Amino acid sequence: MATDPLAPFRLDPASSAILLDVDGTLAPIVDHPDFSAVLPSTLEVIERLAARYGLVACVSGRAAVDAARLVPVAGVRFVGNHGLELLEDDVLHHAPGVEEWMPIVASAARAIGPIAAEVGAWVEDKGATLSVHLREAPDPTLAREVLVTRAVPLITAAGLGWRWGRMTLEARPPLEQDKGTAVQHLLAEHPAIVRSLYAGDDQTDLDAFVVVDVAIAVASDEAPAELGAAAVLTVDGPAGLATLLESLANCE
Repeated sequence: MATDPLAPFRLDPASSAILLDVDGTLAPIVDHPDFSAVLPSTLEVIERLAARYGLVACVSGRAAVDAARLVPVAGVRFVGNHGLELLEDDVLHHAPGVEEWMPIVASAARAIGPIAAEVGAWVEDKGATLSVHLREAPDPTLAREVLVTRAVPLITAAGLGWRWGRMTLEARPPLEQDKGTAVQHLLAEHPAIVRSLYAGDDQTDLDAFVVVDVAIAVASDEAPAELGAAAVLTVDGPAGLATLLESLANCE
C-alpha cells in the first residue's frame, strides 16, 4: 500500500511548512495579470492553514507586494520576484545586490517596451525584475522571434540574465537567488520546521522543488514536461490544488 506523503503534515502541522506559487497555482491563469484572482474559498483555506501550520508562504514571480494583494491573509509570508525580495510585516527586503540593479532593470524595460508593443506584447517593470507578457499578442510565435532577435540582445547588453516563463520573457539581475534559495532561507529562519511542501506550475518552480520534501505539480496544458517528472504529487490546476489544501487544513 502506497504511503500518503501528506500524512506527516496533517499529523504535525506545527512542524510543517506549506509553500505556494501564486499565478497558475492558487489563481487561474488569465490574459492579463491585473485580472488574476484567488477564489474566496481558497483564501479561506489558506487562512486556516496559516493558523495551524508552522510556516505558510507564497513564493511568486510577481512583486511581493502584488502577491500579498492577491492573497490578503494574515500570517502568510511573501517572497516575490522569483526569490529576490521578501515582504515581512509590510516591510520589503531585497536580497543582497538587488537594489543596485533596479535602475538597470528599469532602463531595460523602457528600451524593450516599444519592441514588445510592435508585436502586441507589453513590458512589466517589477522593480527587481521585468517581464515581457506575450499572452495577448496576436501571434505569440512571431512575438517570441522578435523578442529573441531584438529584445534579448538589449537584456544581455545590460548585464541581465533572461529565460522564458509561461508566455513571458523574464529578465533579472545575474544574482545567485531564485525560488529555491528563497525557500531555503525561509526554512532556515524557522528551525522548528522539519518537513516542507511546495506547489507550483512553471519552470521557475523547479528551483524550489529540489529543496523541499514534497513537490506538487499543478498541471495545465502549458506546464513544462519537467514539472510532473520532478513532482511527488500532481494535481489538476488550481481547483485540484484547492482540494489538496483543504485536506491539509482538516488536520485537527
